[in-house]
Amino acid sequence: MSLLDKFRRMEKYEKYALIVIILGILLRFSLASVHHASGDACWQFSNAIYLAENNRFPLFEFFGRDEPFWAPPFFHILTALVYKIFSAFGKEIAGFAIKMITPLLGSLTLITFFLISKILFDKKTAFYALLFFTFIPLSIDYSVFSYVDGTITFLAALSVYLALKNRIILSAIAAGLTILTKYNGFFILPVLLFIIFKNYNGKKYLLKNILIISILPTLIGSIWFIRNWIYLGNPVWPFMNTIFNGYEAKTFAEAGVGAINPSNIFSLSGLAAFYLGIFGVPDGNISTLSFLQLPYLNILFGIWLLSTFIFFIPLVTGVASKKLNHKNLLYVWIGSYIILVLLYVINSSWSVTRFMLPAVPAVALIWAHGLERIKHGKIRKLLIMLILLIIAGFISTSFAKISIAAASWNSYNDDFKWAKSNTAKNAIFMTGSQCISYNIERQTVSPIKENIEKADYIFVNQKFRLDNRAKLNNDIINELNNKKIGIVYENQKTGTKVYRIS
Repeated sequence: MSLLDKFRRMEKYEKYALIVIILGILLRFSLASVHHASGDACWQFSNAIYLAENNRFPLFEFFGRDEPFWAPPFFHILTALVYKIFSAFGKEIAGFAIKMITPLLGSLTLITFFLISKILFDKKTAFYALLFFTFIPLSIDYSVFSYVDGTITFLAALSVYLALKNRIILSAIAAGLTILTKYNGFFILPVLLFIIFKNYNGKKYLLKNILIISILPTLIGSIWFIRNWIYLGNPVWPFMNTIFNGYEAKTFAEAGVGAINPSNIFSLSGLAAFYLGIFGVPDGNISTLSFLQLPYLNILFGIWLLSTFIFFIPLVTGVASKKLNHKNLLYVWIGSYIILVLLYVINSSWSVTRFMLPAVPAVALIWAHGLERIKHGKIRKLLIMLILLIIAGFISTSFAKISIAAASWNSYNDDFKWAKSNTAKNAIFMTGSQCISYNIERQTVSPIKENIEKADYIFVNQKFRLDNRAKLNNDIINELNNKKIGIVYENQKTGTKVYRIS
């Protein structure tokens, strides 16, 4: 039987779901192919490439952050392996290959989520849920950006799917790798324990399976917690550092990370940032999009904001429904990650929307149920048409946002190439930008006056729009002028200068 014949024999909503999955995969790889690494992805890549080139984990090698390498390393190990394999074809090919890891895992997440949905609900609901999960901007972004959140979401979804299929040991291993990818991985365990309790309550092997899910992932993840305790004095560094009295990093201390501040929960601006983050605003901070420089931006933002409210109407209907199947499982799933968000908020800030990504599958299922609960035929058809139109808008804005950002980064290529070609591989630059460090492939010291003598070069661009941390404070600029430190490179077009410290 040909693939076309198999497709024709499929049930209607399975056909729709397959089309959505294919479109979702094409969207993710298309966006990733033009995407330029930015934000935290630069730091993740720098550390992974260091691992690939030196065959050991970094520790106090600084890549645009005044902090040691502390992050659970599964994503970095995977990235380092891919980089090593493709380095045989050149650095550019290797760099492109590692950008494809996240869209690959994001594509696998779509498939895994649809399988979960079919276990819990009928195929129609599964299709609607897939529509939400595939095209919500939060899911699109972190299936493209090379943050670890795309990896943790795939592993969390895989662990849930395996638990639902009663593959308990495999589920526990997937959960362990989730923890070894990010501390947040622990928060999938309550979901797995709920599934086991529901499936095995009053049956044989209940206690055994609870112990497997509780102990095996913890053992896998504990490898890195022990390492951080030994080297940094805090198993979950930099979080709760005031409790553990671990290694102090100035940038974290100044940002308040590690200190406990419950009042952060009641920040209205923080809640707004959280909402904006769901719909694709980086870190929920609208000022991060200032580089777009689009005409009528305020009007476009108003239309976009109204669209997000319309898109969420089925979620409100779903939450209000009393006939939601597997309600307790879905609320445990969402509730576990809400607790995670609140813990992070009181320890840092509200820039945490992406932390909810592993729980978005549960939100998608409630949204899909809500869409089905709208019984008035004409209203539901109108709403579906609006949702499809809004999805087209989400896709368009994703392409615009990522393409413009990539072009903006590429405009600095001459500056980055000069630094790579004209400075020693072990040269130390002063910059506060993790992405400048990544692009020039050099380690850094933080931009404070005391570090001037520790640097070999200082990267200066006071007009740098893509990362405010690249801009130096006036004290350092004045110090450079007072000491008459020489400029060895200047690009008047971009505004970049490089000073060499004698």
